[in-house]
Amino acid sequence: MSHTTILRHWADHVEKEPDAVALATPSGDWTRRRLAAHAAGVRARLADGEGPVLVACAEPAPVIAAILACAATGRTFAPVDTRQPAARWAAVFEDLRPTAVVADRAGRAALAGLRGTYEGTVRFIDAEDAQGPQDAGDAPAAGAAESAGGAGDGARRGVDRGAPGTADAGYVYFTSGTTGRPKGIRGSLEAVEHFLDWETAEFGIGPGTRVSLLTSPGFDAFLRDTLLPLRAGGSVHAPAPGAVPVGASLAAWLDEQRIEVLHCVPTVFRTLRAAGLTAGSLPALRTVLLAGEPVRPSDIAWWHGLFGDGKTLVNLYGPSETTMTKVYRRLGPEDATAGTVPAGTPMPGVEVRVLAAGESVTGAIGEIEIHTPFPLRGYLDGRPGGFTGPRSYRTGDLGRLREDGALEVLGRRDQQVKVNGVRVELGEVEEVLRRHPGVRDVCAAAVAEDGADPALCAYVVADAAVTDEDLRAHATAGLHPGSHPSLYVRLSAIPRTLNGKADRRALPPPSAVRAATADDAPRDGAEAEIAALWCELLHLSAVGRRDSFTLLGGDSLAIARLLDRLRSRFGVDVPLRVFADDPTVAGLAAAVTGGSGR
Repeated sequence: MSHTTILRHWADHVEKEPDAVALATPSGDWTRRRLAAHAAGVRARLADGEGPVLVACAEPAPVIAAILACAATGRTFAPVDTRQPAARWAAVFEDLRPTAVVADRAGRAALAGLRGTYEGTVRFIDAEDAQGPQDAGDAPAAGAAESAGGAGDGARRGVDRGAPGTADAGYVYFTSGTTGRPKGIRGSLEAVEHFLDWETAEFGIGPGTRVSLLTSPGFDAFLRDTLLPLRAGGSVHAPAPGAVPVGASLAAWLDEQRIEVLHCVPTVFRTLRAAGLTAGSLPALRTVLLAGEPVRPSDIAWWHGLFGDGKTLVNLYGPSETTMTKVYRRLGPEDATAGTVPAGTPMPGVEVRVLAAGESVTGAIGEIEIHTPFPLRGYLDGRPGGFTGPRSYRTGDLGRLREDGALEVLGRRDQQVKVNGVRVELGEVEEVLRRHPGVRDVCAAAVAEDGADPALCAYVVADAAVTDEDLRAHATAGLHPGSHPSLYVRLSAIPRTLNGKADRRALPPPSAVRAATADDAPRDGAEAEIAALWCELLHLSAVGRRDSFTLLGGDSLAIARLLDRLRSRFGVDVPLRVFADDPTVAGLAAAVTGGSGR
């Protein structure tokens, strides 16, 4: 198995059906010919250089083109989320030391403050300028890769199979770090190919298969969602950047795009329960693969109650350090009554052990260790972390191997949590918030109340003059969007254990601290109903009529859920700009009572 297998499969499909859709986006479809020409244009600008390439694009097409170009030229690529704060950008540049940057409009805007610092030492490539004339339409792509120095018949047709002997320079993805700096995880395309080969065969991914792309370019699952269908001759389908549809909007998008294979986190999947699905809904959808968070038994009971075995539901597990999924399970009715939904059994070539006191155990709880059939590349800074051998990684997750060989994942042994499918280091959140001059102490925790999804909560001891808005602005400037606390709870002191450590088990539930005062209580009618929705979405026991949804922790996903629920409950579409003008209970009540029905 070679990393160039991905390129060879892609090249075959471009040559056989160049006018087939490779990528569908709200701004237009990209044929295989057009995407191959764009990749050739990026390659032409990278061919005479070496070193890592930072990919700073919000739109999926230039990210995919840069990945294909880097794979063909043997250069390491590092895609990032363009929404990250300035401090994180600086750390990425310092640690990666890129020699080239490919950026679209969003990326150029985000890098405006740093570009002058690195001009002359880093080559900045505008993604739009890298598009060849073939990108403007469906003119033949012949010659596009010739100008990039491609080799072979495939290259002369505008695609690239990867030159023999081209190094697998792999990729780097940045995740949270306990020190407050992003941590670079190095991976190989050989490892990606191992995964793609498995999923293609296991779930029948082939020519024409339509696969969802709901992942930010800054997460390694982007490789799965894009390269899987391109390698198999299918198509990638993406909503607008930064706007993951949920609830009824997600159901409508899946139906409109005729999505056959859906990859998402359980939090997003769960919103479909409010979409009013029936047994005849989503006729094209055949497989749903969930990763990043625990799946609940109630999720399985609901899905199988609707569709039986007609739409396969799959649980996936595996850390970024070992390249995406390494354990999987096709979920059945028996899992709907399990105390813990199993993560599953290892992929072919993968071995999973559970270690207690350094010994491999079955039936007992211990730390999960994964052994892969390909070499692991470790962290960018060279620190060992959980890497215990050239092909072994201790995940930091606690688990148990059942007698039937299925793995149960039972939580973390450190301060790392997952919220909305995003890995968050609690120490990083605390480190950033402590830098605020008005914060005297802080403790971060993932809190789930009344069976709700976990919310990232920051318990702070701060000066009276420090507002939630101040803390949110400070967090936005120093943390990746996925690591922003949803809730800020004020305490007079952080509870401590006898040895002085923060006692997370003694932290009060946010709802008990943040109850609204009676004189600001929502009025009967629409305000009361909207307030109840807020409490459900934000895990609060009460809210005031003039509270701001965003200041109480409503992120973009929660806003999408709220607007979807308002549409279902009141029959009114509240535009995002109307919400932004007055994101309060009273403001939304006025919008829905004064709005027009659907």
